[in-house]
Amino acid sequence: MILPATICFAALAILTLIAAATGYRGLVCDRDRGYPVPDHVARTPHLARRANQSVAFWCTGTAVLSVAPLFPLVRMLTDGIEGQHLTVSSVAVLVAYGALLVAIGRLPFALIKRYTAEPA
Repeated sequence: MILPATICFAALAILTLIAAATGYRGLVCDRDRGYPVPDHVARTPHLARRANQSVAFWCTGTAVLSVAPLFPLVRMLTDGIEGQHLTVSSVAVLVAYGALLVAIGRLPFALIKRYTAEPA
């Protein structure tokens, strides 16, 4: 059970880093290399900039938080102690933490859908 948990958190870290890089490069609203965003967000420069900043910020945070459980998990894998298993309570905590990270990673995409053009 240690290896699948390690793979899941590593994959989450990598995927959110890719999303964060898209935000840092300013490509969130790009139809080919970005993500589906409402048309008014893609057409309005300040909303597009805000979308890029939001994705970069939240996905970077999620990636950093995804790395935290990798330290003890990788250590458990590399110690080579036979019969070392995760307890039911530790698996429950890891699942809850992973679900929280996924929710945080999805947050900027939910916020982007709610952006409205500000009156001039």
